[in-house]
Amino acid sequence: MKRFFSGLRKKATTTAVKDDDRFGTGLWRHNRDRFIRAVDRYYTTAVALHEARDSGGSATSGTASANADDTSDGKATAASAKDPVDVIVDGTHRLNALVDIVDGLTAALHTRCPVTGQVVPGPARQAVGDAPELLTKASSKVGEAVLAASMARSERPTGRSIDSSAEATVRFITDAEELLGRAREILARVEAS
Repeated sequence: MKRFFSGLRKKATTTAVKDDDRFGTGLWRHNRDRFIRAVDRYYTTAVALHEARDSGGSATSGTASANADDTSDGKATAASAKDPVDVIVDGTHRLNALVDIVDGLTAALHTRCPVTGQVVPGPARQAVGDAPELLTKASSKVGEAVLAASMARSERPTGRSIDSSAEATVRFITDAEELLGRAREILARVEAS
């Protein structure tokens, strides 16, 4: 039995070594891991909300169905008419795309300015500018999206509208995208120099 599990342990160790080589063990790896943990929490919350809706019937807050009936062809055309659960679930796709961006950013930053601790040294700090803070803030924005999705999950069984929570998840994910866009601009300047 010991030999059976030893193969699994080797595989996990190999993956960890590859990640250490690609992202380092310091600040850049910490920022990447924090972002990915936040995305995982969002995904878990969105899936739970989606499954609760599927098992308990429609989760529309009444707004979507009312707007659908108001259109001439019976289809909801306004963005606000979309089911708020679907809006939250769609956020998982946007966040998955951001994971690739964070991977690219942190790998490039580690290649250009390797950091073994949690502090970027002076000369490297001048080069990377606000990139560490932007990565941290992007992770925080995803964390705020998780909180908004959790609010929707807790409000749904009570029958209250979850439209505002769904809108908040969209807003927080958009904020994270903008922060990562600014970090990419900084990385482009670092790579150009």
